[in-house]
Amino acid sequence: MEIINLNIEARKKENNLKSLRKEGIIPGVLYGKKIGSHTILLNYKEFLKAFAKHPVSSFIKLVSKEDGVNGKTAVIKEIQKDPVTDSIIHIDLHEISMDEKIEIEASVHFVGKPEGVKLGGILEPLMRHIAIKGYPKDIIDTINIDVSGLKIGDIIHVRDLKLGENIEIMADEDAAIVTVAEPTVEEISAAAPAAESETAAEAPAAGASQPSQKG
Repeated sequence: MEIINLNIEARKKENNLKSLRKEGIIPGVLYGKKIGSHTILLNYKEFLKAFAKHPVSSFIKLVSKEDGVNGKTAVIKEIQKDPVTDSIIHIDLHEISMDEKIEIEASVHFVGKPEGVKLGGILEPLMRHIAIKGYPKDIIDTINIDVSGLKIGDIIHVRDLKLGENIEIMADEDAAIVTVAEPTVEEISAAAPAAESETAAEAPAAGASQPSQKG
């Protein structure tokens, strides 16, 4: 699990949340058993840059001027977004302890090209994140799933995952993660004209001379 450094500042009571957001600041809350609850501020651009190449389930090392907060490790518990603009308006951070189990939403990544796709099937992801639980030293932020052997109609379920004895999968074991579906009628119809065009291009035009065969 990767650790990302993130600067946070203490939020003052007199801070106006609407004004802060206009200035590119995200208000949030940091809480945990050992540090209690803190209202905080994060830089919007810095936050987006930090997580541009990392999943939001990554560990965060807090950089702060506050005693008792600087150097602590946390994870994102919740991100609230504006329903209209989809911009981030609030973030909850949860302090974690290395000797206590944590639960995160690990990202699902599919590896390989399924056999069924090579035959015209469609890869259909049914889950993008899976809840897992374990100690911070064992936890992973991405679950890689090999789909290269999937044929049309095959399904990979949660129960098929092998993450090791130190990671507990919290999702329903019967839940489907990914499948290879048959192409739809529309897709078959769309492919037909293209195939006909290729056939027509290969056939000689009407009235065209044919090569003579010399005996």
